[in-house]
Amino acid sequence: MDIKKHNKNIVEQFSKQANSYTAITSHSDALEKLISITSASKNDHVLDIACGSGIVSCEFAKYSNYVTGIDMTQGMIDEAKKLQTKLNLENITWQIGDVEHLPYDDNSFSIVVSRFGFHHFLNPLKVLSEMKRVCKPNGIIMVVDVSLPDSKIEKYNEMEKNRDCSHVAALSLTDFSRLFKNLELKNVNSDFYSMKIELNEQLQASFPCDSKALKNMIIADVGIDDLGVKVEKINNTYFLHYPIHIFSTRK
Repeated sequence: MDIKKHNKNIVEQFSKQANSYTAITSHSDALEKLISITSASKNDHVLDIACGSGIVSCEFAKYSNYVTGIDMTQGMIDEAKKLQTKLNLENITWQIGDVEHLPYDDNSFSIVVSRFGFHHFLNPLKVLSEMKRVCKPNGIIMVVDVSLPDSKIEKYNEMEKNRDCSHVAALSLTDFSRLFKNLELKNVNSDFYSMKIELNEQLQASFPCDSKALKNMIIADVGIDDLGVKVEKINNTYFLHYPIHIFSTRK
């Protein structure tokens, strides 16, 4: 896939999603886990890769000395600035940029984090390599994203590519293990949480290629779980449970 075309697609998609992204309450789930795992403190300068609407950046800013958030979509950065103002946080800088070529010096940040970005990257190894480069020695590198067993990946990606055409591919647990190993990042710790989203809430915040086909695909997966998101029906309402994994290691 052409990188320029893909990046344009991401900007178009997330410019449309910007207003509704932060409103999805489950996007703020488990933030305390990220703070706890990293032991973020006033000694830390944090970099948030593909920071989106700033949910993770703003959470880290409450505990750390300074946070830099980088994303390629101006609309998302605008939403991040609104959240920053709402929370009265002054210790954050936002930047438009390409995460495959981070505009920062080597060994600049004590915590480098990316949440919900890796499934959009054409070259996740390059992005992780850049995260490693800008992380200080003994600093923490953290990646948070949907990850599934290999057997669930194909159907999950089919669903997500319909829901969001900028989706490239979710990485399996095997894929993530291989990424860290290839960059000689050892002693990788993992944690997990399930992100519950009501189907209509998800659809209203998305711009699917075929919303009817997407909804039918999800509803048909109740009790089967080919998609890997454990779709359930409660009182005529459908819920998806996205399996979120947290991978962290020290440089």
